[in-house]
Amino acid sequence: MSLDQRSTAILSHMVKAQTYVSVRELTEKFHISRRTIYYDIEKINDWLKDNQLPMVKNVRSAGFILEDEARKHVPEKLGELPSWHYEYSAKERKAWLAIYLIARETPLFLENLMEKLRVSRNTTIEDLKALKTELERFELTLLFDRKDGYLILGEEDNKRKAIVYYLQHVLTDKNWQLFFSKIPFLLNVGANEDHLFDYEKLKAVQRIIGESEQELNLQFTDEVLYNLSVRLLLFCKRAAQGKKITIDPIDKEILQAAKPFQAAKKISDKLSVLFELEFPEEEILYMTKHLLSSRIQFSKDLQLKSLNEDEQILTAVVSDMVADFQKYACVFFENRTEIESHLLLHIKPAYYRIQYGLEFESDMTETIKKEYHDIFLLTQKVIVHLEAVVGKQMNEHEIALIAMHFGGWMRKVGVKPAARKSALLVCTNGVGTSRLLMHQLEGLFSTVDLIGCVSLRDYERQQYQADFIISTIPLEEKDKPVFVVSPILTETEKESLLKKVIGHLETPPKQHYSMEALMEMIGRHAAIFDKEGLHQELKQYLCKPERPVQDIEKPPLASLLKEEAIQLKNHVTDWQEAIRTAAKPLLKNGFITEAYTQAMIENIEKMGPYIVISPSVAIPHARPEDGVHTLSMSMLKLEKAVPFSEKAGHDIHLVIVLAAVDGETHLKALSQLTTILSEEENIKEIIQAGSSKEIFQIVSRYSR
Repeated sequence: MSLDQRSTAILSHMVKAQTYVSVRELTEKFHISRRTIYYDIEKINDWLKDNQLPMVKNVRSAGFILEDEARKHVPEKLGELPSWHYEYSAKERKAWLAIYLIARETPLFLENLMEKLRVSRNTTIEDLKALKTELERFELTLLFDRKDGYLILGEEDNKRKAIVYYLQHVLTDKNWQLFFSKIPFLLNVGANEDHLFDYEKLKAVQRIIGESEQELNLQFTDEVLYNLSVRLLLFCKRAAQGKKITIDPIDKEILQAAKPFQAAKKISDKLSVLFELEFPEEEILYMTKHLLSSRIQFSKDLQLKSLNEDEQILTAVVSDMVADFQKYACVFFENRTEIESHLLLHIKPAYYRIQYGLEFESDMTETIKKEYHDIFLLTQKVIVHLEAVVGKQMNEHEIALIAMHFGGWMRKVGVKPAARKSALLVCTNGVGTSRLLMHQLEGLFSTVDLIGCVSLRDYERQQYQADFIISTIPLEEKDKPVFVVSPILTETEKESLLKKVIGHLETPPKQHYSMEALMEMIGRHAAIFDKEGLHQELKQYLCKPERPVQDIEKPPLASLLKEEAIQLKNHVTDWQEAIRTAAKPLLKNGFITEAYTQAMIENIEKMGPYIVISPSVAIPHARPEDGVHTLSMSMLKLEKAVPFSEKAGHDIHLVIVLAAVDGETHLKALSQLTTILSEEENIKEIIQAGSSKEIFQIVSRYSR
C-alpha cells in the first residue's frame, strides 16, 4: 500500500504526539473533512500492516493512537521508504518535474518522467501543461525537442528562483532523517550509484552554514538551515557545470557592503575546498542574497545602531507598522523598542526575499490565518508600509509570518486586539465607484473589516458571514442590520454612518470619546505645551484612523478629465440623451465604443438611477469589458437639470462619464473627484461656470 504526502504527514504527526490525537485536531491541522481523515487512517493501517507494525487504534471519545512499537519503528520505515512506495501529490509532482528538468544532465523524455513520478502518461502530460503555465511567472519556457526531450529555457537567475520555490514543495518534512532520505531522488542518483558521498557533502554544507551563524551573530531557523544546505549543494553543482549567475551592477555595490557578504566569502572558501571549485565573485554575491533573505530564529545583537541605508529605511517601516498596529488593534505596547527590534529581524529577510524574487510559501499559512484570524487581518492593514518601500505586493505567506510575530508578542505581553466586526458592501455601481467607496469605509472604521464588495444579484443568491451590511441601495434585512449609504460619502454622511454602526456594535470602539473631555482630563494632570497639536494627534489616533492608499502609476483627475472632454449645454430631452451626449468626446477619440454607451443606459434601466451620487451629480459607467479602450473621463454640464427618476434629488446638472480599464488605475482621479464633489460650493461653482476652461481650472486645483 502506498502513502501519499498527506497520509505520511498524518502518520508523522501521530508519532510526534505520543498520545491520543482527536479527529477534530487532525481536521483543523490538515484542513480536511472527517471522512478524509478516516480514509487516510485506513490507508495508513494498510501500510503499517504491510510493514508488520501494529495498526492505529481508534478509541471512542479519545481519538487515534499509535502503539509504542509502531511509534518506534515508523520513522526508520519512512526513512527507508523506496521511491515506488511513496505517492506524490499533484503539487509535489509538478515541483519534481521542475527540479528534474532544470537540473537534468541528459535528455529527459515523457517515458523518463513517467518513471520518475510513477504516474500514467496522461497524468504526466497534464502535469507538464500545468508546469508550463506556472513557469511563466519565472520568465521560463518549457519546450519539447525530439532530440533533446523536455527542456526549461531561460536565464540562470530565473532557473535558480524556480529551484528555491519548488524545493519548498518537496522538502516539507521537519524530521531531518526523512529530509535526507529524499536527497538521492533530488540529485537524480541512479539505483547503482553510491549516494553516500552526496549525503556526506550535504552534511558538510550544513556544518559550514552553521559555522557562518557565528560570523553573522545570529541563528537561522532549522527549516532554513536544512533548505539552504540543499540550495547551496545544487547551486555548487550548477556552478561546476559552468552555469553562470549574473548580478546587476547596482545590486553588486549594495551586496558587497552588506555584512553577510563577508560570511558568504568564508562559506565560498570552504565550499571551494569541498567541491574543488573556484567560486567567481558573482556566486559569492548570489550567496549573499540568500543569506540576507533567510529567516532568523534570533540574533544576539538587537541594537539598532550602525545601520546601513536599507536597515534605516526598514527601521522607519517597522516603526510605522507598529504604530498603525496599535491604532487598529486598540492596544498599547509599553516595550515598543523591543518589539520593533524583534520585528526588524523578521522584516529584513522578507524585504530581501521580495526584492530578489525568492518566493516564500509555508504550509502553516492556513493555520495562522485561522488561529490568528484577527491579527492576520490587522497585519494586512499595516503591511502597506513595507509594500510601499518594496514596490510590490506581499503574498499571504509573508503576511502570515509577520502576523505570527505580532500574535506571539501580544500573547507574551498579555494584550488582546479589540473585538473586531465584519461588514459586507453591496454596491450596484460599477468597479470604479465601488472601489472608491471601499477605500472610504476602510478609512472610517478601525475595528471593522470589510470582507468584500458584491453585486445585488450575488447578495440575493448567496449567504455571507458578516456582522452587518452596508449598501448603496435599500435592501430587505435578512438576519443582519443594513446601512444604506451614498456611493460617495461626504464628511457629514461619514459621521452619520459612524454613529449608526457604533449603536449596533455590542462594544463601542474605544476611540469614540469626547475629545473635549479627554483634553480636560489631561490638562488636570499634566502641562500641555501644544493644545492644538495634542488635540489633532488624539483625534487621529482615537477617532478616524485612515489606511494609507498608494497612488502608484495612477493618473490625476486633470489627466483624465481634460478640457476638451468638458461640454456645456442648455438642456437635453431626457437622461438617455444626457449620457449619449456626455460620452461623445470619448467616443470621438476612440476611448470607448458605442456598446459602452449603450451598456451604461441599460444598467440604469435594469437597476435604477444608482449612478446619482449626490444632488445634481451623476457618474454613469459600465464594466471595462463593455467597450473601454482607454482610461478616460468626460463631463456634460446642463443649465437646465434633467431628471434621472421621479424622486427628489435626481435632477441632474452634471453628468460625468467614467471609462475604467481595471479596478485600480482610475482610483486617484476618482478620489480627487470625490473631494471636489463632497463640497457643495464646488458643485455650485461648476454649475455656474460659463466655459469648459473655468470648469477645468477647478478640476486642476484638486489634481495636484
